[in-house]
Amino acid sequence: MAENRTYAYCRVSKNDGSMTIENQIHAIELYAKENNITISTFYKDECKGDTPVDRRQQLPVMLANLRKGDTVIVVEVFRLHRSASGLEKLYREIIEDKGAEFITLNEKEKILNTTEKNDDLIQQGMKKIVLNVLAMCGELEKRNISTRTKRALQERKDRGIVLGRPKLVIPKNFKELFLKACDNSNSYTHVQAMKDLGLKKTSYYKLAKTI
Repeated sequence: MAENRTYAYCRVSKNDGSMTIENQIHAIELYAKENNITISTFYKDECKGDTPVDRRQQLPVMLANLRKGDTVIVVEVFRLHRSASGLEKLYREIIEDKGAEFITLNEKEKILNTTEKNDDLIQQGMKKIVLNVLAMCGELEKRNISTRTKRALQERKDRGIVLGRPKLVIPKNFKELFLKACDNSNSYTHVQAMKDLGLKKTSYYKLAKTI
């Protein structure tokens, strides 16, 4: 009979602020050490919280490998999914369809842990309520982040700050120096041309396409 395994799932998106893959791994490793648990595999995704499961790189792999008696650990349930429907579906797939255990390290979410076998009908109902409430809070926070980001960008725009990458300006002598570097009859190189023009390699060859 195969040995039960413990898997850790970590997810981060560009809007997560201080939440990184590294600090999730650190928190899970600390918990595992304190509880004498061996983590078999860390599955890591970089995507938005509402990204469908089949469009993620690692979560589908973890679910495919999950067997009855295995355990899934996350730092918080939002790492699985942000939406109420998506979160409940994944949670139930893990504990009901797969027959695996579930652990969240977030103290406010501990009711969702399945490692203590003392569930009754009331607690099962409470878990569903908690899942929905947490998911709604996560959705509100997601919208708040989006609103704050848009407001900050608008404020910068109102102050005359140019958003995005600055426009690449072609130096007056670019064509002359570029053609000189292309001429094999002299020792002048593209590296020297980049230095003289004050351009990085990417910008240099990007401008070369405009000639």
